[in-house]
Amino acid sequence: MEFVSIKRDAAFYDPFNEFKKTARTTDIRIDPLTGKTSRIIYFPVTLPPPPDPTPLAEMTQPFCPFCKPGVYEKTPRFPEEIVPEGRIERGDSILFPNAFPYDAHSAVAVVGDDHYTAMDAFRPETLINAFSAAVDYISRVAEYDETAVHHSISMNYMPTAGGSIIHPHIQVIAGDIPTTYQREFTQAARKYREDEGASFFDELIRQETKAGERFIKANDGVTWLSSFAPKGIAEFLAVFESPEPLTSLDSRFLDAFSRGVTNILAYLGSRNFASFNLALYSALAEDSPYPTHARVVPRTTLPPLGASDINYLELLHDEVLTIVTPEDAAAGAKGFFS
Repeated sequence: MEFVSIKRDAAFYDPFNEFKKTARTTDIRIDPLTGKTSRIIYFPVTLPPPPDPTPLAEMTQPFCPFCKPGVYEKTPRFPEEIVPEGRIERGDSILFPNAFPYDAHSAVAVVGDDHYTAMDAFRPETLINAFSAAVDYISRVAEYDETAVHHSISMNYMPTAGGSIIHPHIQVIAGDIPTTYQREFTQAARKYREDEGASFFDELIRQETKAGERFIKANDGVTWLSSFAPKGIAEFLAVFESPEPLTSLDSRFLDAFSRGVTNILAYLGSRNFASFNLALYSALAEDSPYPTHARVVPRTTLPPLGASDINYLELLHDEVLTIVTPEDAAAGAKGFFS
């Protein structure tokens, strides 16, 4: 396994340094599995504290379909053949059909009772409830529809990350057609196993643990890393040591994962990030070339104009541009794991 980093220097006469000739470096990194590239640039920006969310939260709460007791009146119920009780409840989480589905089996689970939750205020117990409800739903779908073998649990948190409702929630997809990521990653991981005779993630964890630069923490069967070639402004990768799919995993894995997510979010909050995307990918039921794993990416807008953190490179070239090095992200996140 190779971690390829290619440095390219661009020379120009700098107007901010008396027009002296300057060279600035772009770090082009190649993902060791897929070969996709990410570009890390020097962009001296410090994110300002996010705007006060109170006005937005107060404005949207009276109409929120996920707050109790309205959630029982404003959200759909499942057909009896899949969920006889109509909705799945786990503690403070309620799971119901997605009214605007992404696949034949598509659900939403409310994360906690609070309409708004700050990045550093997510509690492991609340996430455990939501993820457990999602896994319960996936298990029921798997029994009902044997073709629905591709499973994922994802999250858009806050409008900056694509969230259309302030109240924290996760989305669940189960179907017979994988997402592009699931298809490409499965193919690449299977080829790696055939060529190298080993699991890509096993070798990745071994090398990253030894190097230490992007290794964050391994605890209760879940290893956290900062990705060498990130898929966003920063990216954190959680790998479950078990090769089993979500429907077969022991509950300790979801417990450990939920604790890790709260640690990552607390770190991101300390860096003035106020939104994020999360995806938890389930291993395939049979012949899985990779274990269950997850990715967490912070989202933001860039000062001074509030520009999107996604530009033409990512949207039209399928190439991420970031201003945070994976090594700095790992070093910062370590301090939030006990």
